[in-house]
Amino acid sequence: MISVIIPCHNAARFVERAIRSVLVQSYKHIEIILVNNNSTDNTLQILERYAASYPGKVWVLDEKKPGAPAARNTGLKKARGEWIQYLDADDELMPSKLSHQFNITALHPEAGVIAGGCILNYYNTGNPEEIIRTVDHHIWRGLINSNLGITSSNLWNRAALNDAGGWDENITSSQEYDLLFRLLKNGVVIITDPGVNTIIHFSDNSISKSKDKEKIKRILDNRINFRIRIRTELKSIGMLTAELEECIDNYIYMEIMRNYFDVPAYAKVLLKKFPYRIPFHRAALLKSKMQVKRLRTRIRNYIIR
Repeated sequence: MISVIIPCHNAARFVERAIRSVLVQSYKHIEIILVNNNSTDNTLQILERYAASYPGKVWVLDEKKPGAPAARNTGLKKARGEWIQYLDADDELMPSKLSHQFNITALHPEAGVIAGGCILNYYNTGNPEEIIRTVDHHIWRGLINSNLGITSSNLWNRAALNDAGGWDENITSSQEYDLLFRLLKNGVVIITDPGVNTIIHFSDNSISKSKDKEKIKRILDNRINFRIRIRTELKSIGMLTAELEECIDNYIYMEIMRNYFDVPAYAKVLLKKFPYRIPFHRAALLKSKMQVKRLRTRIRNYIIR
């Protein structure tokens, strides 16, 4: 059985899309656990209606501690399935997602996570821009570069999640990558799935588009410190290759430059703080690529406003 866990906070506008995408899955041996998390709209009424329509298959739980990690952990405690599919309330699964990844678990009984790709759907007023995001088959490099799937695109083994202590309820960004990192340190095998079977919808209030400068600084710190933790772990287990060390340096440099225009003074402090082994010509190339990417983002945001 696969347990699908959907945290729901003020999700009345879109949660039915997420639930319906689960109900039409070609893989039928599922249960759906809907976790209401302090909703003040009519989310709870919608969830209860589905529970009444699908007794024994759809369950509604309540979690008062704010945040998706707490809601996911509440659902995990209730789950009966060997495998867990997390689904954010504003996202959706393609009809064959569960059957496709469940078949991979049969081919790889050693797997603790099936990491899959997704479609990132940026939109406003009905004009979407789709970006396909695939996974990196090099596990540690994928972890460093955030190319190892995301919460809703992955399939998670329940026992592995419990052994790792579930979701860290105290962090506010990159939560799935913190979890993937802890799973790897526990010896969990991550199998990459080249398929793309999840649609992630981004709205203008997405954390990645925040204009709050203090929030940007916190997210930037979280992302950099996470890569430093990875570097420390790889070094301690004798796996810090020159390629991975360069990958970490590149990521940190690119992340600082990506946020340079939003928090320029803080970015300058960070550039001086971290020792880089990036040759000048390489740094210039990375900066040039980031400037082009930044310009494209600005054009895109202008178009979709």
